[in-house]
Amino acid sequence: MTSEQLAAEVEKIITATRERILGVGAEQYDDGSGVQKFERLELGDLARWMIEEADDLIVYAAMLRIRAQRLAAAGDTAGRITT
Repeated sequence: MTSEQLAAEVEKIITATRERILGVGAEQYDDGSGVQKFERLELGDLARWMIEEADDLIVYAAMLRIRAQRLAAAGDTAGRITT
C-alpha cells in the first residue's frame, strides 16, 4: 500500500465518520439549538457518560483483539501466535 492509498483509506474513514455524525449522531445529540446535547450535560452526568463510552471502547478493543487473534491463528500455520 502506498502512502497515497493509505491516505485515501483514511479519507474513507473520515467520510464514514462524518456521515455517522450527521445521521444517527444528529438524531441522538442535535436538538436544533446549535449546541449538542452532550455539551449541556451536568458535570456528573457528563462523567457518567464518559465512563460508559470508555467502557464501550474497552469492549470494542477486546472484540477487535479477539478477531485479530483468530485471523492471525488462521494465517499462522506454524502456530507461532499464542497470545
